[in-house]
Order: sequence, then C-alpha cells, then structure tokens
Amino acid sequence: MKILLAALALSAAGGACALEIHLPPETATYKASELPGYQLVQRNCMTCHAAQYASSQPPASPRAYWEATVKKMKKPFGAQFDDADVPAMVDYLVKTYSVERGAIVPAAAAKPVAAAVPAASGKDVKTLLAANGCMACHALDQKVVGPGFAEVAARYKGKDGGAAVAANIRSGGAGKWGPVPMPPFSQLSAADAASLAKYVLNR
Repeated sequence: MKILLAALALSAAGGACALEIHLPPETATYKASELPGYQLVQRNCMTCHAAQYASSQPPASPRAYWEATVKKMKKPFGAQFDDADVPAMVDYLVKTYSVERGAIVPAAAAKPVAAAVPAASGKDVKTLLAANGCMACHALDQKVVGPGFAEVAARYKGKDGGAAVAANIRSGGAGKWGPVPMPPFSQLSAADAASLAKYVLNR
C-alpha cells in the first residue's frame, strides 16, 4: 500500500499539466425596462461582467452608491462609455435593483428605447466603431475581450458571411467565442451593421 501511494504521489508530481477550464455561456440578462438607461446598461456593462453583478448588490443601496459604482467602472477600470450616459445608467440601476424599485416594465412588454443610444446612420465606419465602443472589446488582429476582427473574418469569410456578422452585431450573443457575452447593438440600423460587418470581413 505504501509503495502504491508513493507511486501515485510521484506520478502526480511529475505529470502535472495545465488545466483548461470551459465556462458555460452567459445566459443572465438585465431586467427589461422602458427607462433609457436599460439599453445603455445592456450595451456597456455586459462586455465585462455578468448581469448578476447588479442583482447581487445590496438592495438597500442608495443612489449615491450606484453612481459611485458606475463611475468606478469607467475609472479606474476603463469601461468605454460616455460620461453623459452615467445619469441614465444610474437611474435605471437604482430604480431596478435598489431602493427606488418600481419603474420596471415586464420583459414581454419592454420596447427598445431608440433615443437612449442614437443610431449613427449614414456615418463612416470609423465613426460607427467609435460611437459604439467596438474597439473597447476588439482589436484588428488579436483577442481583447472579444475576438480580433481578423479571426472573425477567417471564420465567416465566404457566402453570406456579411449577413451573419451583421446579424450577430445587432443581436449580440454568447458562447461563440468564449464565455463573455457580446451585448446586442439593436440600435444600429441594418445598413450600419452591414457597413461594420463589411469592415470586419475585410481585415
């Protein structure tokens, strides 16, 4: 028995190898609402963490707590959203998950709030990339939070690849490139999504 245990110990010590962990795809979503901050939070927050982050915060947290939390995500953590978006995001979070709860619209009744994140219709691709924070999660040729554009181009190159990429941009998704979900950019027009898709596929 002692010999067997010694052999197992030596085997474990000598045969150590890297462990690869695959996380399940993200399925949680933020609670739907007609508040303008709902679209902004969905767009800006899920690029870095799960929707459970908001629901796990203390339910009695005051507005000042949520304001500090949102600002902390931008500095020092580097989240890529406009300072002008902060009040609407805070308003949604405090009315949905904290002391001012009650302004929630059921998911089935929620409607997209186009005014929250205006579509950049008719603008060039560089303007679209900047307006929608694309480069916060993607680079041209390497993985950041999401895949590099060259990797996306390699996967979708060919017939109907542009339509698939444009659809993925507008609807978001999870599980295709790892556990971090891509939030939907449904505020984009079909033409703008197609322009971005064409740009990505030409990398």
